[in-house]
Amino acid sequence: MNDSQNVAPGSTFLFTAEQDEVRLDHFVSQQFPAYSRTFFKILIEKGQVLVNEKTPHKAGYSLKKGDTVSVTFPQHRPPKDYDQAELDALGIEIIFEHDDFLILYKPAGVLVHPPSEKSDVLCLTDWIVGAFKNVKHVGYTNRPGIVHRLDKDTSGLMIVALTNESHSMLSDLFRNRTISKTYLAVVKGHPEKEGIIDFPIGRHHTLRNRMAHVPHGRESKSLYRVLEYFEDCALVEVKPVTGRTHQIRVHFTTQGHPLIGDAVYGSPSKHIKRQALHAQKLAFEYKNKSYEFEKEAPQDFATLLKRLQKI
Repeated sequence: MNDSQNVAPGSTFLFTAEQDEVRLDHFVSQQFPAYSRTFFKILIEKGQVLVNEKTPHKAGYSLKKGDTVSVTFPQHRPPKDYDQAELDALGIEIIFEHDDFLILYKPAGVLVHPPSEKSDVLCLTDWIVGAFKNVKHVGYTNRPGIVHRLDKDTSGLMIVALTNESHSMLSDLFRNRTISKTYLAVVKGHPEKEGIIDFPIGRHHTLRNRMAHVPHGRESKSLYRVLEYFEDCALVEVKPVTGRTHQIRVHFTTQGHPLIGDAVYGSPSKHIKRQALHAQKLAFEYKNKSYEFEKEAPQDFATLLKRLQKI
């Protein structure tokens, strides 16, 4: 067992399985308790975890007694030179600072992490590492501190881990669905006053930048209630139970109520230049203490609502 909080990038470790039928991701995460199982799931998918010098690819690979497992920690993303003015221009706000985590506000238009190791796009993770140097060692190297994500054009609250211990604990909270998330969305049409949307989501079979309702996809579930009806659309409060990619956008599109301004799943809007979706609230318990945070919708969202109220 390796108790180090920070493992040097590029380091390789060898282990031997001592029993049969142990999931690979469980086995590896037990060797590094300061890191989350999600972190190692990504390493496995990227081929940086080998079993008997072969690539298993699947996190659920079943080990046999005597199997040799090698784990190579990834190299850091090549450092980028951004000046403070560029970072400040992202508009990111610290809502709350804890020794173990941050609560940040991410504006619409900001990517959470780079789409590839060669990307030069300025992201939330660049801001985080610029403001909190030690976070570059927390979690996966291309996603330092990240335990969940928001789409680029979704505004709202995010949790960022400041230590590998908190990264593991917060990742577990998300995986166990014990973090309450509340979103505001403006959708086309008039959905039922309240309801549950529950169906599997997976990658679209031809449009790879989209998700879709697919029979053998992953479970996805959202609870919602309408806060206000307008002439031909509605303001809804959404509480996603699961956290699938594009979940809220796909759920309402499939119900015939795409989000206003969503050019991917619906159509652009003259009233707002992005999908009308805002992560308004976060609530969770961490180390036996309860936390709850709220951030009002930004100006473009508020302006949209004022225009709709006048129609």
